[in-house]
Amino acid sequence: MAQADVFVILDNVQYSKDSYTQRVKIRTQTGWIWLTIPIEKTNNFHPINEVILPEDDRWRKKHKVSIVSNYSKCPYFDKDFIERYYDLPIRSLNDFNEHGIRYLLQNFGIKAKIVRASGMNLNAALTSTDLLLEIVKKLGGSSYISGPSGKQYLDERKFSDNGITVEYFSPMIPEYKQRWPGYQAYMSAIDILFNKGADHCRESLLTS
Repeated sequence: MAQADVFVILDNVQYSKDSYTQRVKIRTQTGWIWLTIPIEKTNNFHPINEVILPEDDRWRKKHKVSIVSNYSKCPYFDKDFIERYYDLPIRSLNDFNEHGIRYLLQNFGIKAKIVRASGMNLNAALTSTDLLLEIVKKLGGSSYISGPSGKQYLDERKFSDNGITVEYFSPMIPEYKQRWPGYQAYMSAIDILFNKGADHCRESLLTS
């Protein structure tokens, strides 16, 4: 996101169970655990922006307790945010996720503009490369930044035919001191934020 001028939340595509849309990893004394929002099966095959959070809010308390118990002793733990975040009267999974994303952007000093794909008046019949290409074109972009997995499904020719380059980005995060001994990679971004602080995160992005 730090490398992009515009970050598009792809909320108009089908919700995928057990994806990072509904869960993240956090560090624990014995390794790591998933924090999973128990999305009901009735939301399967719906667009992400139509997925509703469970009416049973016990998952909120469980998440909050897990985060507090594992991060409260970290030097930059933000208890106020965690308390507010899980008490928000939000019923949409997409809204809940975006609120967390914006909090991270603010702390990481990321200036990318956020746009929801569902608000771009896109052709609903488009999928995969065609959908992504249409998004970049509508935004007047000249480059599309993809994660490494994009090499498996993107048709780069379609981008080049429209004068758009494709860049693949694979994050290289140096190991940092976590609360517990040892190091666990691919934790939620709150792990590095609460352990190292916003200034360190911003400096890391500038040098990556």
